[in-house]
Amino acid sequence: MELKAASPEDLNRILFLLGQSNLPLSGVSEIVTDFKVVRHESEVIAAGAIERHGKNGLLRSLVVDSSHRGKGLGEKVVSALLEDQNEDVYLLTETAEPFFVRFGFARVSREEAPPELRASEEFRSLCPESAAFMRRSVGAAVRKS
Repeated sequence: MELKAASPEDLNRILFLLGQSNLPLSGVSEIVTDFKVVRHESEVIAAGAIERHGKNGLLRSLVVDSSHRGKGLGEKVVSALLEDQNEDVYLLTETAEPFFVRFGFARVSREEAPPELRASEEFRSLCPESAAFMRRSVGAAVRKS
């Protein structure tokens, strides 16, 4: 299984995986080449991206094909996405808060969101108020499971 940058040809498969997992599809086509993907036999089975909002990054659209979950693919994608980040990274999640804590993310108040993130579609309308808002500060340590 290989991890690499997504290409525009991966868009339909990424959208399919996101749809299967009831994750937002809006804006994905505009950032498809920002995605990191894992392929198995040439098919995308895991994906995720960091969307830029000014100098801030928003980790979004982390998804693993249901038949490949539990194999560490989500961890592999997140680690690759965070590898070169020189700024704080944020995310919104309804179901995976404990997963992201392992990567140094901590829940913060929505009021702490930088203005560029507050203006994003994810923050304003795609993710409900009940979603945990989390931040990973630059240099945050990754915990081993």
